[in-house]
Amino acid sequence: MANIVENKYYLKTVHEEIGLFDRKLAHLLKYDVFESDAAKEAAVRKLARKRETLVETAKRLAAEGIEFKPSDLPRSILPEGTEPAVEPVKEVAAEAEPVAAAAGGGANRSARRQSSVYAGTSLDWEQSVRNYMQSKAKA
Repeated sequence: MANIVENKYYLKTVHEEIGLFDRKLAHLLKYDVFESDAAKEAAVRKLARKRETLVETAKRLAAEGIEFKPSDLPRSILPEGTEPAVEPVKEVAAEAEPVAAAAGGGANRSARRQSSVYAGTSLDWEQSVRNYMQSKAKA
């Protein structure tokens, strides 16, 4: 049996598993078909018991002072009245949009690409592609 190191990464994994069990329970209640109500209740109890163990573990780790991001919390254990945290969008994505628009939406990739290390050598594949395109245009 492997030793489990209880750190912030383990807590994040526990939060992800709680979210997974939430989704499994929702799917079971909405879509799964059972022979009887007793079978359905048994399946719900089984999943709920596993989920509850994970919730207890997550609460214990948080009480011990292990740090976590509020955005990692599953919706089911968020405090009442709080919205799920959304990660801020990185500025890199915002900078890439004007470049893509200026380049014609990806139609002209060579305009966006910086000069190759191999430019002007026999390894310059872009030049061979340009030569090929010119020969096809003549034909």
